[in-house]
Amino acid sequence: MFPLWQADADEYAAACAHLGLTPDPALHARISTHLARMPFRAPRPAGFALHLARLRRTRFRIARLDQATRLLFPAHPARHLLNAVIAVHECDGRGFRELSRSPAGAAVWPALAAEVARFGLGMLLTLPWLAWHGAGYALSAAWRRDRDPGGQRVLVTGGSRGLGRDVVLHCLERGATVVATVRTAASRDELVESLPAEAPLTVVVADLERPGALAAGLDAAGVDPRSVDVAIACAGVKRAGASALSMEDLRRTFEVNLFAAAELGAWFCGRKAQSPGEAKPASLVLVSSMGRWHGMHESGGYNASKAALSIWGESVEMDLQRAGRRVTVTVVEPGLFASGMTRPAGSARWLQASRREVARAIVEGALAGRRSIRPPAWFALLTWSVLLGGRRLRARLFGRVKPGRPVR
Repeated sequence: MFPLWQADADEYAAACAHLGLTPDPALHARISTHLARMPFRAPRPAGFALHLARLRRTRFRIARLDQATRLLFPAHPARHLLNAVIAVHECDGRGFRELSRSPAGAAVWPALAAEVARFGLGMLLTLPWLAWHGAGYALSAAWRRDRDPGGQRVLVTGGSRGLGRDVVLHCLERGATVVATVRTAASRDELVESLPAEAPLTVVVADLERPGALAAGLDAAGVDPRSVDVAIACAGVKRAGASALSMEDLRRTFEVNLFAAAELGAWFCGRKAQSPGEAKPASLVLVSSMGRWHGMHESGGYNASKAALSIWGESVEMDLQRAGRRVTVTVVEPGLFASGMTRPAGSARWLQASRREVARAIVEGALAGRRSIRPPAWFALLTWSVLLGGRRLRARLFGRVKPGRPVR
């Protein structure tokens, strides 16, 4: 849930292997529950420590992080992970026996010598490893955008699943206060129950297929648009398998993908102070799609609605600029990433980007004031190269793509 702090099954197993423990799914669940609270209790990593926290934790890296955090970063998420694994396993019978094993008699001195040798060898590996990553971190400073939403209030529509949920989790992990909209009361309960009680989250139920439901739900929850720093229209619907001539599907798709986003923009921008000196800068983020550049069989309504959303975003930005409003409009056009709208089969598995990385790119790009975000960049270049081939080429290529799952 919070990848900087928590460990999946493979990372937990790697931590156990480093500590000489036997993994146990039940103990892993207890560790995960404990670590899920840490983003709201412990200092947030920043700078080089944040760079190290984002690394996938293999057994080799955990060994390096064990020594590095002892010496340099005592509050690092990796340190909390290792301490939690030790503490929870100490309370388990088998874990206690494994942790309390010690040599006796004549075997003590060889064991001490071996431990000193292991520590020395570990330092010989850890110091160059830290230097390597430190050099890479320093060299990437010119184009790195580690913008932190900590202390800001972020509103996310479609926060119960998919990309919207990952945006919510990223913002919470990085210290933001979040308002999330979901479609049903059941989705609200599921989202709230999955998070620690400490999470600064407000969940608003609003069915975006109903005109006016979004603004009414936010007003009923007492959410003041002047208190929101970043508003992200992330909710989307894709009715795969429907013809572009199906008027009912087309209208319902546009209602969620375009008009609900426009309603959010009107609520967010229209009620803020009119004078630039009376309002702090704010960001409106519209999650469109790279599919807006081309048609697609059996889901043309989705692509068309995203094309309309991108153009509407550019237009409203012009209107806000002419009015002197301090609102940045960011249009996000992500490529293929794992979601309920895609089929993880065939070549799609190799083309999909990490959804968490897309969520991170959205938040950091919006905070940096970027007006266009198209993650990942290589997929944008691939799409544009296909576009240059003309409609016949696109029809041949995209005609082979299996339609995704219908999602609402």
